[in-house]
Amino acid sequence: MNAEFRKGSCIGNVERITLQEAKRFVLCWHYSKIFPPHCIVNLGLRNAAGELIAVAMWGWGVRPRHTIQRLFPSLGVQDYLELNRLCLCDDEPRNSESHFISLCAEWIRVNSQNVRLLFTWADGLRGKPGYVYQASSWFYGGFIKTDLYVDEHGGPVHPRLMITRLGTRSRAEWMRQGFSKWKGYQFRYVKFLCGHAERKRLLRESTVNWSRMYPKMADCHWWKDAGEGSRESHEPPRLVGTGQFRHPAPLQTNVEQQRFLFGGERHANRNAQNN
Repeated sequence: MNAEFRKGSCIGNVERITLQEAKRFVLCWHYSKIFPPHCIVNLGLRNAAGELIAVAMWGWGVRPRHTIQRLFPSLGVQDYLELNRLCLCDDEPRNSESHFISLCAEWIRVNSQNVRLLFTWADGLRGKPGYVYQASSWFYGGFIKTDLYVDEHGGPVHPRLMITRLGTRSRAEWMRQGFSKWKGYQFRYVKFLCGHAERKRLLRESTVNWSRMYPKMADCHWWKDAGEGSRESHEPPRLVGTGQFRHPAPLQTNVEQQRFLFGGERHANRNAQNN
């Protein structure tokens, strides 16, 4: 089933696209060129000329079971999808992102009845409190404080890469590299695809409080440490490119994961042929 999109001059259908097609589009239009390891369901929107104008990559992050069970202890990896990447062409009309993400949610609801909810983070470190998800009526589940290292050219360095490439996140090492260390918020959002009764059960069991009392730009805060101690900043870090040590995760789709999500050989075999 394709979900129809009508916004401004753009008319098209949300459809499943290949991993390679999604990757090419994201590399062109998204600020991050690094991909999470599990990009399972890739959805796109084309204009009347057949050109891709929007892509959403759904799957899981580095620790999928840990992610979902910290929030909803009774659920497993097969019960949710995380939004790994969302991007549109820059010239699309205002609010196109929220329209597109709502249609993606409907596509997943129809085509994968195993999936009970969608999950994502809004990157407060980049000054994004999650307006796209708010406009689509997602539930907000609070925030965590997270770290990011920034090199002298403004390139971001993920803390995980400090470990894999330098073997340590010690203060002495990031100062030796000429990095600054930033702290900021990441905001949680969830979209329930299950029925009303199950949604109520999940809300009761969740380890965090979910509501539609949304954060705004004023709720984003940043702290910078350039080697002289941490101090609050009134602006987010000015990030350029993808930074040092970048190594895009391999974009591999596991056939068994496809069967788990879509419940049939047809979907798994089609994806195996496309990748």
